[in-house]
Amino acid sequence: MRALLRCDATAAGGVGHLVRCLALAEAATARGWRVAVVGRVTAPLGRRLLAASGVPLLPFDGPGDVPADAHLPPSDLDPARLAALVRATRADVLHVDHYAPVVGLRAAIREAGGALSCVEDGPFGRREADVVVDPTPGAEAAGRPADGSGTVLLGVRHAPMRSAVARAHDLARPPAGRDPHVLVVLGGTDATGAAAAVVAAIARTGVRTGAVTVIVRPDHAEDVRRAGADLPLRLVGPQDDLPALAAAHDVVVTAAGTTVWELAAVGVATGAVVVAENQRIGYERAVGLGLTAGLGTPDDLAGPTAGRLATLLSDPATRGRLAAAGPRVVDPDGASRVVAAWEDVVADRARRRAGAGTDHADDEGAGAADGRAVRARAATADDADLLRGWRNDPATRAASRSTGEVTAAEHTAWLTRVLADDDRLLLVLESARDEVPVGTVRFDRTAEAGLWEVSITVAPDARGQGWAAPVLTCAEEAWRALAGPDPRLLAVVRPENAASGRLFTSAGYVPSPERGDDVVTAFVKLPATPAR
Repeated sequence: MRALLRCDATAAGGVGHLVRCLALAEAATARGWRVAVVGRVTAPLGRRLLAASGVPLLPFDGPGDVPADAHLPPSDLDPARLAALVRATRADVLHVDHYAPVVGLRAAIREAGGALSCVEDGPFGRREADVVVDPTPGAEAAGRPADGSGTVLLGVRHAPMRSAVARAHDLARPPAGRDPHVLVVLGGTDATGAAAAVVAAIARTGVRTGAVTVIVRPDHAEDVRRAGADLPLRLVGPQDDLPALAAAHDVVVTAAGTTVWELAAVGVATGAVVVAENQRIGYERAVGLGLTAGLGTPDDLAGPTAGRLATLLSDPATRGRLAAAGPRVVDPDGASRVVAAWEDVVADRARRRAGAGTDHADDEGAGAADGRAVRARAATADDADLLRGWRNDPATRAASRSTGEVTAAEHTAWLTRVLADDDRLLLVLESARDEVPVGTVRFDRTAEAGLWEVSITVAPDARGQGWAAPVLTCAEEAWRALAGPDPRLLAVVRPENAASGRLFTSAGYVPSPERGDDVVTAFVKLPATPAR
């Protein structure tokens, strides 16, 4: 399956949206998805994070096969252009982490064959979608107005966390009893220039500190130096592994955005500052849950919240409570939960289409899709690399009897045996329109007279596009030309692979309990004409 992640990462807007998307990209890739980011990634930190992730970026001029009129203008969520991008990339899901208002996006993406997933922070970014994610603490209690959306994931259980967060949680912590070392991070890029105000507030408390590390842009550095002239300052640029840096400090003063939840999961004592209005709801909920000390806005630090900052810096017990509270509330598995919701929505949509008799299906779902004409050819030795790549795909292995990866040597030896065996037929199925391979089907004669076992794999690049049913039908026709009208077909499926079961059932296979066992469920297809 494929997902497009629509977000921006700029000096003015920060990198928080990209960070959340990269967490989802990690989780999706681990589950066999192919992902790409769509948007403007111009902040240097954003570029480094994206490059390190290995996730491709589709810029606004689009990939090569996107029509010119599908190109996205900056800061736009134009439904028609996003839908064109979904069609061109054959994406199953478009995930939007962008607060720009838009009308009609869900309908446009559905028409293009995809599902829409959206992140929102309370009312910010709220729109109808197939999957809605509001990851702020307390969202599940606050609820959400009904607007026709499908799956609604509320609360910090669904906050996308990068693997760097889990690694940082396991790092050794600073020694007790030292003067607190402080990290100041007002967003990945300090887009509002609030770091100087925070540093000045730390200086005004008069609390003796260890090093005060400030993540600051070069154009704000001089302001920070002046504000903290009497502090042991250490100025650094935006950090690629912020969770690990935070874990080495006793206190982190942070903007009340995405970083709050990451640091809570790491288990670091934090004080949160509201630097953008869309952060206020999450800030208030995090403070209410005891995950962070509420420091208000940068202006509040000059008066109303100065005492809270002083307590955070001077009181080890306060810091201990905050550090312990975070991991109890926030865990690093939110991204996997979101991706699982995508998978459920894609599969459910395919089931409903198949049940309604329409021409669409998921990877293993029933029903042939419009334009999904295929033709079969016998596999050859030249297909070794192609077939091995499909065999070692994580989703394929998970549905197979043998779930381990095979080496090139093992696969070549296996393919050589299969091609030479008269009791086996290995087919490659190609799109009749462009001759691109979309799947493979193997037929193996069993010890039971007149019974052949069938195995099907849809190419990872072709999943979620309705190829499974036409691939199986075309392959059966080619096999029948070899085996004649009388032999029967056997399909064995892992019980948890419900989609494959639906595919075979819709293709005329019936359950055969006596041929199954505790590991697999068996289905048999009778001859097209009765045996004489």
